[in-house]
Amino acid sequence: MRLTEKRPDLKLPAHLKRARGAADWDRLAPFAFGAGIIAAGAVLSRIRPTALDLPDATPRKSRGAGPISRLIAWTRDGADHVAPENMSAQLGRSLILAGTAMLAARVLDELAGRDD
Repeated sequence: MRLTEKRPDLKLPAHLKRARGAADWDRLAPFAFGAGIIAAGAVLSRIRPTALDLPDATPRKSRGAGPISRLIAWTRDGADHVAPENMSAQLGRSLILAGTAMLAARVLDELAGRDD
């Protein structure tokens, strides 16, 4: 094996250098992902498979005799009105909110001129 004085060329080949289209994609990718997340959330909130149905919070509407039992039953009945009926609808709403927040943050970044 022979040692040479010439150093190896460590520059990237021309075909591996970052193309201009890649920089454009980096700017547009959050918009595409945000729109995709919103679309997935909209589909999930519309489709409600029965496998994701949640059980009723009030299986029976029994009232206890004592004041503490009545308070517990009143609280349980109130929670039944707030509890979701289907888990996919809740996931869909969460995805819609997350996608909207992502789009809003990216739009504000564009308006502010940030490239991060």
